[in-house]
Amino acid sequence: MLALLAFPLLAATPAAAQATRTWVSGVGDDVNPCSRTAPCKTFAGAISKTAAGGEIDALDPGGFGAVTITKGMTIDGGPNAGGILSSGVQGVIINAGSNDVITLRNLAINGAGTTLGTNGVRIIGGRSVLIENCKIYYYSNNGIDFEPVGGMNVMVVNTT
Repeated sequence: MLALLAFPLLAATPAAAQATRTWVSGVGDDVNPCSRTAPCKTFAGAISKTAAGGEIDALDPGGFGAVTITKGMTIDGGPNAGGILSSGVQGVIINAGSNDVITLRNLAINGAGTTLGTNGVRIIGGRSVLIENCKIYYYSNNGIDFEPVGGMNVMVVNTT
């Protein structure tokens, strides 16, 4: 009888909400909630825990891996320029919705120069993309590959 009473309470438990701001660290772990005191290890791990329109910040200059962005958000490497090392794959793929705004800021995106046909940032979809204060290097194809499926704005500021 007790089990029957407890079951409706479990079924009514709401799902955890995504945070509007999350963090990554070189000593983080993707099973963490990506909070400032329990950061994730990779940008990919933090994206699933970050709400649309939210922000992922790097706490230290770690290598945070390649990432695919499918919703509006900001990824900020901070003053230490958080790194994306992506040998053999695209560094950042942006394939967001037609109303989404994406910002990449203070990132060092490194392709390690070993694989043909890879791009630092591949932009497919979104309303607007801002790439600011980034260094994109060692990709065999393009630093920034812009092939949108619809109309959109892209601004590149202080980026090499």
